[in-house]
Amino acid sequence: MGHVDAHHRGRGDLAGAIGSAAILLPSNLITCYILFVALVSAPDGPWDEAASAGTVQTVSLLAGALALAVTLLTLFVLATQWLRSRWWLAVPGLLLAGSVIRWLFPSA
Repeated sequence: MGHVDAHHRGRGDLAGAIGSAAILLPSNLITCYILFVALVSAPDGPWDEAASAGTVQTVSLLAGALALAVTLLTLFVLATQWLRSRWWLAVPGLLLAGSVIRWLFPSA
């Protein structure tokens, strides 16, 4: 009687899935934009390399912190089974990896 088919969601689960996606999608997009800023930042000239590298590392660190926060939020959402696909972890994982690489190579 209380059996719920695995393919059907209750209203609470559906609302949780929609709400989770509505939070995760913009969070990933914002993180992606910040990482993009770190990737396209370049020094104005040889006199600006040190300051530019510091700025790139700071922005990369911000992108990495946001990617880590989104990863933790995604793990929470997956644990609640509001969203069931582990693919949701791919985007913040890639953003985290990209931010670490950019932080390590700020002058590239």
